[in-house]
Amino acid sequence: MWKIRTLFFLVICLGLTSMQAQNKRTVILEQCDELAYDKQGGRSYQILRGNVRFRHDDVLMYCDSAYFYEGGINSFDAFGNVRVNQASGANMTADSVLYDGETTLMRVRGNVVLTSETSTLKTRFLDYYRNKNYGYYYGGGEVVDSSYNLTSYQGYYYTESKSYLFKDTVVLKHPQYIIYADSLRYSEGIGKATLLGPSLVRGQKYRVNTSKGWIYTNTNEGRLYNRSVIHYEKGKRMTADSIWFNAHSGWVKAFVNAEVQDSVQKVIVRGQYIECDSTAPAYAKVMDHPYAIDYSSGDSLYLKADLLHVCEIDSVRRELRAYHNVWFFNSDMQGKCDSLVYFAQDSMARMYVDPVIWSEVNQLTGEGVIEIYQKDKKVDRIHIPQNALIIADEGDSLFNQLSGKKADAFLEMNRLKRIDLLGDARSIYYSKDSDGLLVGMNKAVGPQMSIFTKRNKLQKILMTPDSEGTMFPPDKVPEEERFLKGFNWRISERPDTIQEFFQK
Repeated sequence: MWKIRTLFFLVICLGLTSMQAQNKRTVILEQCDELAYDKQGGRSYQILRGNVRFRHDDVLMYCDSAYFYEGGINSFDAFGNVRVNQASGANMTADSVLYDGETTLMRVRGNVVLTSETSTLKTRFLDYYRNKNYGYYYGGGEVVDSSYNLTSYQGYYYTESKSYLFKDTVVLKHPQYIIYADSLRYSEGIGKATLLGPSLVRGQKYRVNTSKGWIYTNTNEGRLYNRSVIHYEKGKRMTADSIWFNAHSGWVKAFVNAEVQDSVQKVIVRGQYIECDSTAPAYAKVMDHPYAIDYSSGDSLYLKADLLHVCEIDSVRRELRAYHNVWFFNSDMQGKCDSLVYFAQDSMARMYVDPVIWSEVNQLTGEGVIEIYQKDKKVDRIHIPQNALIIADEGDSLFNQLSGKKADAFLEMNRLKRIDLLGDARSIYYSKDSDGLLVGMNKAVGPQMSIFTKRNKLQKILMTPDSEGTMFPPDKVPEEERFLKGFNWRISERPDTIQEFFQK
């Protein structure tokens, strides 16, 4: 995917390095149509015209005309339809080539085209220093092969290290992505492309903003640093101190202060380690102090656990799974359990193992499972399928209590408004007069009940005809009748602030 060919290898293939290795050998003039001599500034040279051809080892150079300097310095200036061919198949054309044997500098100018079996470099200005083992182009250049097109204002090649440096307005176009970079270094031997400075990578379904990173072109694996950001479709993005990824398979690993944000669903997931796969079904696994924030409503909901797992099967079917030591918090409702699953399609969350929910003065528990249903981003119903127990703090160590084999609690604006009990329904509630003075304790038992509340105050209870009830005066309530079976007021576990929530 990330395949970059040699840029200035073509220069090496032209046989110029052999000049350095054998500097005692002279460049051979094989033919020309016209030859004349001249001398200027104490320097003698030959003037060559028509079908000029030079040879140096296995390198041939053709031009319309040339100045060939005498004195054993192996220098020449070639002009007009310059062609340089090597036996290996590398070729160069240009308007002119100026070679200085004393400085070992070759200046190639005007419509420069370097070609090999796999790639082509086009530029206007190309210099190569044989003794320093590097060459560079400037004024703009373009490299093309079958899989990519690269342009930059400057380009450097270092022979010994087989590395390249592209600078100033670097653009690499590939059928699957485009890279815009300030600087890009490429190490040919290990196939490593390094992004230096602000860079943008645009793929078909993503874009990357980074200031530091690198990619192994042979394995498609890469690293990003300095709080790089990967932007996905539909408002999703990932940020972290460092990001590892595979451009082919789609997996990503983010380390230290990692974050995935969905601006459409208005959800943020954070942790010290995030692993995800963008292929369908997409998933993200969050570990090391993970938590999620749902800011879709005015009151943000926080969720934390030992492990968070997000799975997106399609645009409708999405699941959030939280494992072990699960807590959630907003200003109106808090809760804890061992594990939790949220199903986006049904707007329903299912709490597992010792679940408990606090809502204002109320505590809801059940055996095994509690289900929470939402409507318009608000909790609409809480279903307790087994051994439900609901406790409300009345103050002065008094607790209204409801229990049943099953229970459904209906909410309005995150406040309890009706509770339906089914199967062995039981209730304890304390009656007070208009002045708030205690009148007595009512205890009722029946097959089912419906309890209506307003602002956390009991309004009425509807019971089946075969229900039974007992009224106890305030001073004659038997101690054994004050609490329903399983009563456990767990207020000490409840986080009152977001700071306490994160300390749990």
